[in-house]
Amino acid sequence: MEPYPYKFVPIYKEKIWGGRNLQRLFGRLLPAGKAIGESWELADLVEGVSRVANGPAAGATLTDLTGRLGPRLLGRARPMPDGRFPLLLKLLDANDKLSLQVHPDADAVKAIGPGTALKTECWYVIESRGGMIYKGVLPGVTAEQFRGAIENDTVEQCVKASKARAGDFHYLPAGTVHALGAGVVVAEVQTPSDTTYRVTDWGRGREIHVERSMQCIHFAEADDAAPGAQGDTLLAKGVRPLFPRINFSEADDAAPDGDTLPGADGETLLVTEFFTVARREASAGKPASLPAGRCAAVMMLDAKTPAEVRHAGPAEPATKVRAGDTVLVPACLEHPEIVADSACTWLEVTLPDKMGADH
Repeated sequence: MEPYPYKFVPIYKEKIWGGRNLQRLFGRLLPAGKAIGESWELADLVEGVSRVANGPAAGATLTDLTGRLGPRLLGRARPMPDGRFPLLLKLLDANDKLSLQVHPDADAVKAIGPGTALKTECWYVIESRGGMIYKGVLPGVTAEQFRGAIENDTVEQCVKASKARAGDFHYLPAGTVHALGAGVVVAEVQTPSDTTYRVTDWGRGREIHVERSMQCIHFAEADDAAPGAQGDTLLAKGVRPLFPRINFSEADDAAPDGDTLPGADGETLLVTEFFTVARREASAGKPASLPAGRCAAVMMLDAKTPAEVRHAGPAEPATKVRAGDTVLVPACLEHPEIVADSACTWLEVTLPDKMGADH
């Protein structure tokens, strides 16, 4: 099977906080009568596996592609220990406020045991209708005080909150307590895990996970605070802030050195040990190169007319991509590029070398 740029059938997840805004923004044909909170664009989990929507491999699962293509798909990156694809991409429609939640880091995973997995993620805000983002415990709040606030239903007073604006980028390393407020649509890039512990559900009656949450949450000391690009945030340690409207939380691991990847105009938003995220732009009629020799996912944010992902191989040499679409570009493709009749903007997500099998 000759590789080519792959599009996938979205996996829609009904959520109590979801809406119908993916239909309004991107023309999605959503399941009738359901409040859709998540569209899994690229997923290889037990809870949901993406299937190819285009070309001769249509119907194949992402698990199949990862196993059959190996380094032709992943390049120098590696799959997860179970052989699955090492990335999860979503669109989130927070028509109502999400639960305040946290995901485990490596230490918490070891302490909790089987059935849990590390989850680090980031959000790019596509639309905000006056929404808020909650991210991180306020400096100086202790674990004891935070537990008391959960019991007294005052935990919102212990969490940093800022207005969400289209174009904002938020890094949420494992251990960061967080939530989307009502009226926000984001693109989410994350490690492949669905492990989530609710701190509070704002009185909606769903189960909360106080003990597991307390095992996972990172509490900042008062002197750890540092000014971010906007709002009261913690500047990330070990990540490279190159985008002017970026918001960070604390991070533990150092990012590799290096400038932005070659290709389209734009800026690298985040470099972690799990993935790199860049925001790219292309002008009308001007081809924009995609990374060569590296597995890349394109999440198209804005395109007035359909763009094309092209390559020099024989299979599916031109794949149409519209705003809201996600395309997976195998590492082995020759001269991959985006060509558009109008200006377009996308997130470009790449995998680091030799990541996956040890995580």
